[in-house]
Amino acid sequence: MDLDLATCLFSGLQTDCLQDKQYICEEGRFTSMNVQKLFAKEVIAFVRCKELRVVPNPFDISDDYFKNIFRLDKWLFQDFLLVLCLRTYYRPELDNNRMPFDLRVLTTLTYLAHGHFGALQHLDAFRGYAESILQRCVPEVCEIIVHFLATDYIVFPSNNEETLGIKHGFNSLYGIPHVVGVMDCFHVRLSKVAATQEQDFKCRHGNLAINVQVVCDNKYRFLNVNPRAPGGSSDIFVWKHSHIYGIMKNLSVTAPAWLVADRGYNLDDILINPYRNPRSLPDFRFNARLEAMLTVLDTATIMLTSRFRCLKTILPYNHQIAANIVTACVTIHNYLLSKNCAIDEHLMSVVPKRKPLPNAMCEDIWTSGHANREYIKKYLYGLY
Repeated sequence: MDLDLATCLFSGLQTDCLQDKQYICEEGRFTSMNVQKLFAKEVIAFVRCKELRVVPNPFDISDDYFKNIFRLDKWLFQDFLLVLCLRTYYRPELDNNRMPFDLRVLTTLTYLAHGHFGALQHLDAFRGYAESILQRCVPEVCEIIVHFLATDYIVFPSNNEETLGIKHGFNSLYGIPHVVGVMDCFHVRLSKVAATQEQDFKCRHGNLAINVQVVCDNKYRFLNVNPRAPGGSSDIFVWKHSHIYGIMKNLSVTAPAWLVADRGYNLDDILINPYRNPRSLPDFRFNARLEAMLTVLDTATIMLTSRFRCLKTILPYNHQIAANIVTACVTIHNYLLSKNCAIDEHLMSVVPKRKPLPNAMCEDIWTSGHANREYIKKYLYGLY
C-alpha cells in the first residue's frame, strides 16, 4: 500500500485524526500499520465528501447480513474501497455520477455475488435507483478492477525465481516436481452476441458463452485468467493462443517447468496430462497423482463460482463486459485469499468428482512430453 499517496488523498479529511486520535482496529485484518487502518475507517466519508444530500449508510445493517449480500465484511469492504481509491487516484470532486462511488462498488459486488440486484431492494441506501442505473454500475466498476487491480492480484510467474515457491508447494503436497500450475477451462454463458458472431460463441452444448481459461497454484490462488475466447473455441486452441504459452516456453529454457492439465489437452514439453491408456502400476499411480492435482483447480473454480454466483447465470452484457466481469471476480477471489478470508461453508458448493474417461486407443506423440512423464514416474518411485 502506497501510504504517501494515501496521505495525499486523505490529508484534507484526516489531518486532525492523524494527530489527535487513536483508532483501535482488529489486529492483522489489513496490515500492521495503524495509518492504513485509519484510512480504511475514513474512506466512506472521503468518497462522499461532496454529497450535499443525506445518503443512508449501507453499514446500518448487521455484520452477517452485510457479508451475505456483498461477500466482504464491513472492514474488508472499506479496505477494498481504499485500494480502489488509491489505485485510481480517485477524486470525489471530479466524479459526476449521481450515485456515490462506494454505492456503485457495493452494487457491483451484489451483482457478482448473486447475479441480480434483488438483495438491494430492502436497503435504504439503494432506494430510488432504477435497475438500469444499477446495471450500469457493473461495467464501470469491473473495468476499474480489471485495469487497476487485476495485475496486482493475478500474477503468473515470469521467471524461474518466481516459480520456486509454487513448485515447492506442489512437490511437497503431491510429490511431483517442477509444476508451475494446474490449468483448465470453463464456460460462462451470455444472453446474446452479434448475429455474425453467434456461431463462434456457441459452445458444444449449443449455448452462447465465453471459454475461460484459468491456471491456479496449490493454494487455490489463480495465477492467470483468460476470458476472451469465444465459447466455440476448443480448450487446446485457447491454450495455444494464450500469452502464458509463450511464458511457459521461455521458463522451460533454463529450468524444467510444467503445467498440469486433463486429457482434453495434448501432451507437450511444457504440459503434463494423465496417460490416455495406462498399462502398468506406475502409469496408474502417475494418473492418480495428476487427478489429485486437478482437484485443486476444481476446488478453486467451485470456490470462485460459489462466491460469485453471477458466473453460473446468463450474463446480460456483451462478451467484452462479460470478460471483465470474470476477471473482476477472479481478482476479488485472490484479494480475499491475500486477506486470509475463507469462503463461508454455507456458500461452498460440492466439488464434483471427475468422471473417469475411457481408455484411448493411443497416446499423444510428443517425445519430450513422454520423457517428462517417465522422469516423473521415476521421481515418484525414488529413482531420482
